[in-house]
Amino acid sequence: MKEKVLYIGTPAIYQNYKQGKNPSHWLYGAVEMEKDGYDVVWEQEKSGLWHDWRLVRLYQPDMVFIPNLNLHNHFLLLVFAAIGFYKIPIFAWLHHEPKEKKGQKAKMYRMLLSGCRHLFFLSEKTMQETVGHKLVDANRCSVPGWGADSNFFLKVSHEDKGYFISTGKENRDFDILIEAFKRTGAPLKIMTAESHAGNEYGDLKEKCRNIKNIEVVITENSGSVYPQMLEAMAGAKALVCPLRHDKLDYCVGLSTIADAEGLHKPLIITYNPYHNKERLRNFHVVETVDDWCEAIHDILAKDNGVQQISPYSMQDAYEKMKPFLFK
Repeated sequence: MKEKVLYIGTPAIYQNYKQGKNPSHWLYGAVEMEKDGYDVVWEQEKSGLWHDWRLVRLYQPDMVFIPNLNLHNHFLLLVFAAIGFYKIPIFAWLHHEPKEKKGQKAKMYRMLLSGCRHLFFLSEKTMQETVGHKLVDANRCSVPGWGADSNFFLKVSHEDKGYFISTGKENRDFDILIEAFKRTGAPLKIMTAESHAGNEYGDLKEKCRNIKNIEVVITENSGSVYPQMLEAMAGAKALVCPLRHDKLDYCVGLSTIADAEGLHKPLIITYNPYHNKERLRNFHVVETVDDWCEAIHDILAKDNGVQQISPYSMQDAYEKMKPFLFK
């Protein structure tokens, strides 16, 4: 057995992965470490000040791996690492640039981030902004190209049943989506939670009650519904991802991109400057209702909407992470 890795995140996702319910990319490389022979200890992230330190003392790991860095939840561990009291390397994925760029809070963020040996980013633009604001040194950052678990999606049978589907719940603009599908008359299925992170979607069913070509399915706000969503996505003609224009300050929508790539399905997605333009070259990137309508008609007009195999996968991303993780 190789080194011991202390994963601090959401172990329930790992249990669902072991049961075949969700892909490995939701664990950001920790599954691939385990397959590579490393001893991964799966522990739950908590907000208690001493929680991380108790885990470190209990397991004595060779490294700490955090899949979604929350500076508040890991405050003490990062402080100890930053001042040299804790010597074991900490690696983390930073999904969002810290909001404070100046003043005392920014100085605190800079100190906390210095506690990480290396930071992985989902978006090149997020990394450039974080480095540009001097919150972290460029030589401790990289963008591995987080993508779909290719092994998971190889086992998913998919077909084209003719409908478009939206499965996202994070900062979604359902108004523009509804308007576009009202105009085109194309069949649309919306699967989302009633509420998520301050977004309220409880009125969606009422909004679409008299629109015959739009079906709304409200699910619980949990990753456990992914198998239901996956089955619906696998049967779709194309995936759609409408994003709120006032919330395009990070790479929101990337999970849907990964689903589309994993399933080799066409995708219509709102333009987001935090997405890789080259990566979206084979998809429909839209901004206005007219753009949406044009993209819908274009996909309907094509007999075979299967996309090319994407060069992005969790397996490839892990290979790019390894030189930083295991020097």
